Amino acid sequence: MSKIADRIISIPEKVKINLGKGVIFAEGPLGKSEELIIPSNLEVINQENKLSTKSANSALAGTYNSLISNLIKGVAEGHESIIEVKGVGYKIFLKEGKLEFSLGKSHLNYVSIPDELEVKVESNKVIIRGKNKQKVTSFAAAIRGLRLPSIYKKDKGIYYLGEAETIKLRPGKSLNK
Repeated sequence: MSKIADRIISIPEKVKINLGKGVIFAEGPLGKSEELIIPSNLEVINQENKLSTKSANSALAGTYNSLISNLIKGVAEGHESIIEVKGVGYKIFLKEGKLEFSLGKSHLNYVSIPDELEVKVESNKVIIRGKNKQKVTSFAAAIRGLRLPSIYKKDKGIYYLGEAETIKLRPGKSLNK
């Protein structure tokens, strides 16, 4: 049984929900969201600025409850992902709509920034903001994929904020036999 499917989503005062036949989208201070297509076997109920989802398939209801919640949060507050670049000589630069990474390779890596995302670079951190959670997290994952965290050396690679403490280091080769 899905607990998320039974969750009631409260709509903030500054957000307007447009629930049409088979689609839903939201408008808020950060703009208008993309349309979310609702399956025919799912019912979205809007009562007194509260949304709920009902379906015979609780997994489907839970998934769409979470998607609608992210849609509302995106136009109200926005989504954010922070990436840290750690390592000797690892650098980031923001140049002309592209991120330039120097990651200890023989070449530089360039990543184009999508139009709908806002990216800031502060020393060794990249802050990614946007309305669509899926686009923010997939862009962050693409950046992280350039140099994954090392499992043999501490603080080397590209990490999500706070992830460095959770990675367990593997022991190197031991000389004692």
